[in-house]
Amino acid sequence: MVEPKTDRELLRDYTERGSESAFQALVERHLDLVFATAHRGLNDTGAAQEISQNVFIALARKAAWLRGETNLAGWLHKTALLEVRRWWRGELRRQRREQTAVELGTTMKNEDSPLKALAGELDEGLLELREKDRTALMLRYVERRTHREIGLLLGAREDAVRMRIHKALEQLTGFFQRRGYAVPAAATTATLLTSSAKAAPAGAVLLVTRFATTAAGGGGATGLKLLIAKLMGLSKAQTAILCVTLAAAPFAWEWNVNRISLNEAAIAQSNLEAVRRQQEQAGADLAGLRAESTRLDSALVDAANGQARYDAASRKLVALKARTQALLTNANYQWPADLPYVRVSKSVVKSLDLLDRWPGTFTPSGTLTDTARELLGITAEEEQPTERALADYWHGALDMMTTSAYETNSPSTVAGHLTKTVIVPPLGQPLKALGTATRDQLVAILGAEREKLLFGDWAQGGIQTFWPGNIWNISEHPQTFTVWVDPAKTNPSAWYGEAWDGPLGGESSQGPQSRQGPYSLGFFPRGIFTSFFAPWLQQFGITASAQFFDE
Repeated sequence: MVEPKTDRELLRDYTERGSESAFQALVERHLDLVFATAHRGLNDTGAAQEISQNVFIALARKAAWLRGETNLAGWLHKTALLEVRRWWRGELRRQRREQTAVELGTTMKNEDSPLKALAGELDEGLLELREKDRTALMLRYVERRTHREIGLLLGAREDAVRMRIHKALEQLTGFFQRRGYAVPAAATTATLLTSSAKAAPAGAVLLVTRFATTAAGGGGATGLKLLIAKLMGLSKAQTAILCVTLAAAPFAWEWNVNRISLNEAAIAQSNLEAVRRQQEQAGADLAGLRAESTRLDSALVDAANGQARYDAASRKLVALKARTQALLTNANYQWPADLPYVRVSKSVVKSLDLLDRWPGTFTPSGTLTDTARELLGITAEEEQPTERALADYWHGALDMMTTSAYETNSPSTVAGHLTKTVIVPPLGQPLKALGTATRDQLVAILGAEREKLLFGDWAQGGIQTFWPGNIWNISEHPQTFTVWVDPAKTNPSAWYGEAWDGPLGGESSQGPQSRQGPYSLGFFPRGIFTSFFAPWLQQFGITASAQFFDE
């Protein structure tokens, strides 16, 4: 649904484009209001129609000044009342007043409704209301507008319009009551407003529109005509202000020009300083760029020299690889004297005793030694799974020794020594099975040749019990572990020792419990020492520890 144009929009169309249809819409919208107001004041249909024409002629002439008017209905009501008053001040004033007095007297005597007596006081009561309240009442009861339409015209919500109309009716009712009229409620005032509305004669809209636009000059005031009209409508105070303004205009213009010149000079000076600073910064940046360019040139030369050296080294490496490959595939084992390497057969590697020297091939944690890693050519991909398999074998063998160990009552062979002895029987097939499984893992990782050099003897159920290279077959032979304490030497330090014996040999050591710390038992697996010997030594105040060959 298209919303109807507001009074302000219709006035703008008329004044700016000379739209006669816009002015006719205004007449159609408010003619009944103007006609009813004039008729209440004159009680003469012909005179009311003439007053209505005069009001809309004034609207057409002053349309340019009223474009911003939001309460056009209120303005029309006031103008209609002024026209009525002029009518009474005219040549027929006395005659019309006497005639009206007679008519009013007759009406007051013969009236059959109190509403007729209130009609003459209505406009005066309306003038005592605020302009927006008066406009709301006339739009509602004279022009028959809905609350929504009134809200759109006044810029208010529907509930606010309802409240405004209700309060205005109560104020107007109070006015009548102060004048001595027995008006019981606001509903009576609303009925009076509705009954006082009087529609203009048929065809009056078109007639008033044409007459008003013709009398006003045939359309809206624009250009120079509009300016002159505005100047002619100024009051004395406004005219004086305009004259003072025009007189001060040259001085204001000169002052403004000077101010603009000073501002432009200040801006120019500021821009000059900014340009100077930019030049200084650009000079510093240029010097920095030159220094950076020199550094980059030097770096480029160094890079070129480095690339040349790299290319030369790369060519030498390629040539060495090719030469080495040729020597490796040659049946002649004699190598040139200028190379730092010799070629030996894999079959003689074991006899060189390179893997049996300290620190051997791997530790109890499975970590490969540098010698084993380099000699066997262990790659980064092979290293981790190889060390994990070796560590699992070590830990598995030690766990078997701890699980199968038992204590004996063997007497001490040294007078005065207190002893404790633990025997580990042959570990048998479980250890051999563990060795076989570890060998198969290493063969899958390193191949059979490198596995044999690294783990060949261990796979037969052996373990490294004393020195790298000494592999004892503990799957077939028992092991004996003994700890002794000399109680006579407990003050100031206790002496104690250890012994390991087997069919293939043994070893023993001893030391004190001193301020620097306890003597460490180096031949005992940690599990056996913790289970059997640590609690026994604590009875003598000895807090020794065990570390089985760098375990």
